[in-house]
Amino acid sequence: MRERFMLWENPKDAIITLMILLMVIGCINVFSASFVTADAMTDNPYHFLVRYIGYAAIGWIIFWVTGFRMNYKRLMSPRFYMVVAGVTILLLLATLGVGTVVNGSRRWIYIGGFSLQASEIAKVSVILMAASFLGDRLQRGLRVSLLGYPSNQALIMAGFFSLLIFLQPDMGTATIVFALMLAMYFLAGIPMRQISYIALIGLGVGLLAMMAPYRRARIALWLNPWKDAQGGGYQMAQSLTAIGSGGLTGLPWGQGSGKFFFLPEAHTDFAFAIFCQEWGYVGALFLIACFIVLARALFVIAMNTKDRRGYLLVAGSTLFLVGQSVANMAMVTGVLPVIGVPLLFISYGGTSLLANMFALGLVVSVYRSESTRELMEERIAAGLPPVEEGRLRVVSSQRNRRPF
Repeated sequence: MRERFMLWENPKDAIITLMILLMVIGCINVFSASFVTADAMTDNPYHFLVRYIGYAAIGWIIFWVTGFRMNYKRLMSPRFYMVVAGVTILLLLATLGVGTVVNGSRRWIYIGGFSLQASEIAKVSVILMAASFLGDRLQRGLRVSLLGYPSNQALIMAGFFSLLIFLQPDMGTATIVFALMLAMYFLAGIPMRQISYIALIGLGVGLLAMMAPYRRARIALWLNPWKDAQGGGYQMAQSLTAIGSGGLTGLPWGQGSGKFFFLPEAHTDFAFAIFCQEWGYVGALFLIACFIVLARALFVIAMNTKDRRGYLLVAGSTLFLVGQSVANMAMVTGVLPVIGVPLLFISYGGTSLLANMFALGLVVSVYRSESTRELMEERIAAGLPPVEEGRLRVVSSQRNRRPF
């Protein structure tokens, strides 16, 4: 895992470089997509940009502490599992009790000048809980199954999270949280017949949902938003218009029309549409290439992680980060219906940004732990005595002239 990765010395360096690049692009795009709305709301066109930078600064601290000052294995204990579950439930209950209603949903808790979205924390909590619980069962050679307690304990907890999120109401995020846990069970190796059960249940639920006339109407509108471009299909029609008007190289920066109150959520869920309008297809392809390289770096780390808990942690983080990015771009371009997920580092969203940085920090922590294990094995194979982990990193740093 310490071998070269494309242009970088290792996948960890690739992740850090891409994070910096994507956050710079995010700053530029958030300001361009939000300065009109920010000026109308607060008389300060830099309002959302300043907040994005503030959250990014906190995120870098979280990333550094998680990735370089903490061993992920300390988070894999049963005690921490219960702490994560308890804190997440308290935050979700607090959101239902004292959260602020925005656009008909109670999703945010405002503390001072900052907002907290508990459902974004629930996504990372699900990954941590699944990696800890399922990874421990795999390490001990126990059966992993969706059926029967205690094997399905983590799934039950994720279902409770999803119920609390659904009550906000936020059906899209509730579905994502539960689907993330199902995916973690799949990665842990549940029996194939249970995968078939999930597919059949999903198909049945989809068919039942289609029976409602208003849902069929919404699906028809998703497939053809121009049918009611001034009504239910307005947001998607404006998104496709913004993307199409960008052409090959985009409009002059800052002059995309979508942000001028034509495209709702221009700086949050639909930030990719503004990016395409001002950077064109060339810019969109470059951004997609960045996400592909990031996904490959995460995949390489996951496939080279021998610790089952670490593997599930990296694989789950990859699904969370890359999966949401793909879903957002598919949503903005009309391939998927509107489900309200952010685009990694490009969309404005404080809690989402912090959750992303924390997840990437966990990935780096796993990488460093696995690299240390490989070095230890090399020393033992060479007949050298084992050394303390901290000293081993110093020796490796001197040998490779690069820190872990």
